[in-house]
Amino acid sequence: MKKHFISIILLVSMLLTALVPTTALESKSDNLKLYSSLPTTQLDLMVSMFNEKYPNIAVDVFSADSNDVFARVQTEAGATGDLVLGGNLESFQTAQELFTEYTTANIKNFHEQYAGTAFTPIQLHISALVVNKDIANKLGVDITSWESLKDEKLSGKVAYMDPTKSSPVTEQTAFVTNFAKAIDVANPSAPSFVLNAVTEGQYAAGIVNEEKVIERQLSGANVDVVYATEGVAMGASYAGILAGTKNEENAKLFLDFITGKEYQQAAANILHQRSVRIDVDFDLEGIAPTKNLKALDVQNMAILTSLQSATR
Repeated sequence: MKKHFISIILLVSMLLTALVPTTALESKSDNLKLYSSLPTTQLDLMVSMFNEKYPNIAVDVFSADSNDVFARVQTEAGATGDLVLGGNLESFQTAQELFTEYTTANIKNFHEQYAGTAFTPIQLHISALVVNKDIANKLGVDITSWESLKDEKLSGKVAYMDPTKSSPVTEQTAFVTNFAKAIDVANPSAPSFVLNAVTEGQYAAGIVNEEKVIERQLSGANVDVVYATEGVAMGASYAGILAGTKNEENAKLFLDFITGKEYQQAAANILHQRSVRIDVDFDLEGIAPTKNLKALDVQNMAILTSLQSATR
């Protein structure tokens, strides 16, 4: 009887052990391969914060511009990478068959207009105006809108950052490029040149990524961020998990982490980047909360890039 009793206990114990998913946890991968077109500062912050929370996951990174990243993904058909970071929605949709759909639980905290795609938005991009008010006042112009940049007094006094190298958002890039053609504007330049030139008074205004203006303001430069009254050119950069990855769970962990409040708030505080989350924003004087920003629609973009001001 005693032998039968012990046998039953052993049998029950074995059955219970079989029901506990310890094997899956133990066989979990400890690697993650990222294909990234993000700036080094942004990528470094992501990886360092992620590894603080998940120190046992080794993150390997291939960095290149967005076109090269997607060319590599298509050549390899996703064979060696796990997660693509950065790029516009159109790029991801064009190669949609190479990705697997994943919806992070953080989606409930995203700005509504960026919460309905098969890919994950990771950052908002805004093209803002940087204005040297001293120069604008000397010229007798009040720069408050895109249309105001067409004032004849600003002829040759407006610079802009090359949008093809500074924004992953197709519509944003097209708008800035076409708008520059509609006014007398300097050739597209590097961000540092535009900011330096406006700060030093060579130009009265410039069209740049918002985060660059904030950085310059915080360094003590006499420039202002101006959000055009017609609306700002706004869009998001995205991320996607490659189909067939052997490290899918780690890729999901990474996506969940970089869209979570901890990282998104750090990116806002340290890198001055707009968050995709409604519960993360800047606490800086003169910087508009995301909820208060008006995005340019297609109709306004067309009007601004095709019509000349009456003053010209």
